[in-house]
Amino acid sequence: MRLGILGGTFDPIHFGHLRIATAAMREAQLQEMLLLPDGDPPHKQPLSAGEDRLVMVRLAIENSPGFAVSDMELRRTGTTYTVDTLVELLDQDPRRELYYIIGADTLKLFPTWKTAGKVAGLCRMLVAPRPGSDLDEIRWFQRKMFADFGLVSMLLSEFGPDISSTRVRDMVRAGEDISTLVPAEVARYIQEKGLYLKAEGDQANQPD
Repeated sequence: MRLGILGGTFDPIHFGHLRIATAAMREAQLQEMLLLPDGDPPHKQPLSAGEDRLVMVRLAIENSPGFAVSDMELRRTGTTYTVDTLVELLDQDPRRELYYIIGADTLKLFPTWKTAGKVAGLCRMLVAPRPGSDLDEIRWFQRKMFADFGLVSMLLSEFGPDISSTRVRDMVRAGEDISTLVPAEVARYIQEKGLYLKAEGDQANQPD
């Protein structure tokens, strides 16, 4: 079975995440898409609790056939690393073919991953370009990552919309309508829980 994996802080999940996941399922002919809210990622510090982020993902995908969410990274103690997740998923079912979705910017950082070679042996990667991305440059990096690490990757033709979780949070604090950026159920949950009203300068703030 071809399993797509989309990890992230999902703080909050938005239509950009869902659009890329849907495109990946279609273009790579995946049977299932698994969304994994990060626990303690090495490069970002989530602003809302893992429980809230997990609920928002569940709300966002409840009417999306083939989509599922797991709390496996939230349950893991210590820093969350991609290689641990891939190993756990294959331990659960060795017949799975894993397709890990990353952004083009993340592809360029792949050589800095401590376990890059091992990750390349465990999965294929689906690379999502952003609006304005240099596709020739991305393809060059794909070839280099294959030559250096054996990483097999596919460049998605779908460009993700220019949406970020940071923008959503900023709009929430400003009292602006976020209905065009997140599913209605997610917007309602954010409002009911009073999420993202506190200034990020009082918390760990990293772009996403």
